[in-house]
Amino acid sequence: MNWRLIFLTLILGTAVFGGINAQTPSNQSSQTAITTPNRLKINLSLNDPSELKVREGDPVTRGQVLSDKEAERNRLNRDKRERLLAIANVEGQLVPALQPAPALRELPPISYTVEETAIQLAEIKLSQAQRNLATAIEADPFISAKAKVERSLADVEAAHRAFELQQRKLDAVNGLKGLPPEMLTHETEKLRQVRTVLEGKEAEYKFFSAEYNQVEGDRRKELTDLQSKVSIARGELEQAQSRLRAAKEQRELMEYNHRITISRRAEEENQVAINVANQKLDREFKLAQLREQLSAVEEKLNGIVQVKSPYSGTIRRIKFDRQTDGKLAVTLYLDTASPNP
Repeated sequence: MNWRLIFLTLILGTAVFGGINAQTPSNQSSQTAITTPNRLKINLSLNDPSELKVREGDPVTRGQVLSDKEAERNRLNRDKRERLLAIANVEGQLVPALQPAPALRELPPISYTVEETAIQLAEIKLSQAQRNLATAIEADPFISAKAKVERSLADVEAAHRAFELQQRKLDAVNGLKGLPPEMLTHETEKLRQVRTVLEGKEAEYKFFSAEYNQVEGDRRKELTDLQSKVSIARGELEQAQSRLRAAKEQRELMEYNHRITISRRAEEENQVAINVANQKLDREFKLAQLREQLSAVEEKLNGIVQVKSPYSGTIRRIKFDRQTDGKLAVTLYLDTASPNP
């Protein structure tokens, strides 16, 4: 509130009525109405000489404006209009309403039935391949073939010893003189027979050896195939287990990303709510500030008063007394005895 204006108004009122009382004739009766004083001194406080609306010698009538802070009033009216316009603009600015974000869908339930079934089938296949290999190893087909080879080899060795023995016997017979020729022929024929037996045993040994080699090759191929099937089944089992681990890891990643999305959504919603609240607070703060400024301007406007002449008369003298703090003290001398100059 402009305390200077209030103080000025009090001074003016005191000066006016004090001047009136000072100039009232002493012989006036208390039972009659107050008569008009002949001379009246009016004290004014001006911001600018242009606020003075009369000059020396001007006739004035009762209620005529003597001083008016018109420039300040116009300026304050402009300020008031500006504040009202600013308030209207701020009130016209709509604060966006807080819109709830659509709810996030939960992750669908997870099932590892396919992967677990594949693992079970791979385990069954591996177990079957391992049993087949174990059975093949236990059922050794080499026993009979190897026995035949060993027996045939023994026969060959025996036939070879018989042949060597008969050969030595024939050599001994050839070294003896005087033996009948029939004995030499007999021993030679016997050596031929022993050689025939040896050759037969050797042929039989070769046959059994070839048969053994054939059985051994087939056996080796069979075991290799069975071992390969075991390795393939084991690899399929490892792949099935790997797919199950990958599915679980993928699910964990999806759940982690889902939690991250929920956290970010909550953070974004919180930030949006903070922004909307800040906009509302800023709007209310601006409105409160503008309304406070408007109230101050209106208070100043209400504090601006026009100083009017209490009587009709003539301005005999205008005295500029002093200037303090930008205020100009002026004294008007009003002559009410002769209204005309």
